[in-house]
Amino acid sequence: MLYWLIYIASSFLVIYIFYKRFIYSCYTMQLEHYQIGRLLDWYYKNRMNKKLIIPLISSIISMILVIVIRFYYVLFIEIVLSLVTLPYVNYRQDKNRLKLTNRMKRLLGFILFIVLLVFLITYLILNNNFKIEEIIYIYLLILNFLVVDLVIFGTLIAYPLEKVIQNKLINKARLKILENPRLQVIGITGSFGKTSTKFVVNKILQKEFFVYSTPQSYNTPMGITLSVNEYLKNITQVFVCEMGARRIGEIKELANIVFPKIGIITAIGPQHLETFGNVKNIISTKFELIESLPSDGLAILNYDNFYIRNYQVKNDVKIITYGIEQSNVDYYALNIHYGISGSTFEVQFPNKERYLFQTKLLGKHNISNILAGIALADYYKINIRKIINAVKELEPVKHRLELINMSNYCIIDDSFNANVEGSQNALDILNHFKNKKIIITPGLIELGDKQYEYNYNLGTIIAKVCDYVVLVGIKQTNPIYNALKDSHFPLDNIYITNEYIEGFNHIVEKFKENFTVLIENDLPDNYSE
Repeated sequence: MLYWLIYIASSFLVIYIFYKRFIYSCYTMQLEHYQIGRLLDWYYKNRMNKKLIIPLISSIISMILVIVIRFYYVLFIEIVLSLVTLPYVNYRQDKNRLKLTNRMKRLLGFILFIVLLVFLITYLILNNNFKIEEIIYIYLLILNFLVVDLVIFGTLIAYPLEKVIQNKLINKARLKILENPRLQVIGITGSFGKTSTKFVVNKILQKEFFVYSTPQSYNTPMGITLSVNEYLKNITQVFVCEMGARRIGEIKELANIVFPKIGIITAIGPQHLETFGNVKNIISTKFELIESLPSDGLAILNYDNFYIRNYQVKNDVKIITYGIEQSNVDYYALNIHYGISGSTFEVQFPNKERYLFQTKLLGKHNISNILAGIALADYYKINIRKIINAVKELEPVKHRLELINMSNYCIIDDSFNANVEGSQNALDILNHFKNKKIIITPGLIELGDKQYEYNYNLGTIIAKVCDYVVLVGIKQTNPIYNALKDSHFPLDNIYITNEYIEGFNHIVEKFKENFTVLIENDLPDNYSE
């Protein structure tokens, strides 16, 4: 009786740990867009993360023990190993959750096939030397050892089928767009500002047209394809399509799906340097949108951005420019003022007339995004009063410089995937607040061999603006810490934690009231703490 109680307890722990590791592996594969290379790269970068390495070492020890000691003792030792491992399999799924999409369901089906195959092989090999309950237990240990491999091999086996399904869905989306002759497709890309500009454009154009825009940050081939096939209606007049990329050729691939006539480039900077390799590749990739436009197409370009301003467009399209720092543009914003209620600014139009705008949005780059929408609306000859009202009605996009007024303090939530220029802009906004200024940040990511340099520079700006700093992640924020120290920032005013929530609670308990806290970036769940 005792044997079976120990057997059941030990088996339950192994199954539980396998389940937690398996779900997280599937989740990470989904975050890495089902690309095996990206998943392996992620595991390599996080190879010393205790939440990955300790469960792996535990599973290796278990496999060795099965071979060298009696099965009965394995059960006892495995209980101890499992109890040690349990705290390290409490994986984060804070910003997103594993989604049981059709693709994930198909992947799970292929993995189930592999799992059954592994059981069959295990049974055939061990059948003559082990009892059935021992075979089942050893099989569970093998699964725990192979958990990552199951996801990788399942994805590999599923690839041919997924490619066929993707091509079918993409062709369906293309046909749906081509069959609507009055549909205008507006593509929006850039290293940052894409999503915010998409919301601005959508809001302004709704004053005159039936508009549909890709939801949230759906900016990949399958995300855009899903949006078109499931949600684009025949009555839609304007389709606003956000386009993202991590590698050369990906914007062109998206343009070949939706056939944009108008292209907007919001900004170009060192975002995703790890995958692009260098800024030159980023520039040419973003301009794939403009160079995919037809001869009667329109390019709307942010001339405040050095890389955009100095790029020579290779095809013959109409170009409209906008800017805040560059006055020699078609649409120029000036006399900018902002505070806790938002921003006010004037816009000079091509005919030199000026109009006053008000918005709840904060920051220069939000005004820049609004300028893109104003330029497009004026191109469509929307009445200026309608444009002014639409800008006034704009609501902050969640986690993108979203101002939250609490009873005793303010939060500037800029936690959605920060970038170099955006972080500097967020700190500039924070600097305009009169009370105690605090920042919570894990720093900037995906900057390749420039990551230390850019985070160090961010630290020097933080030292000039902030009264108190919370750094999330000891290793990740080391460049910021060094910059703060080199800038003679009081070290007593730096708090380092591995948990964002702990850092935020620390601030609230320490300062109680009369402070503004900037939440600058919150790393995706597939980044180690």
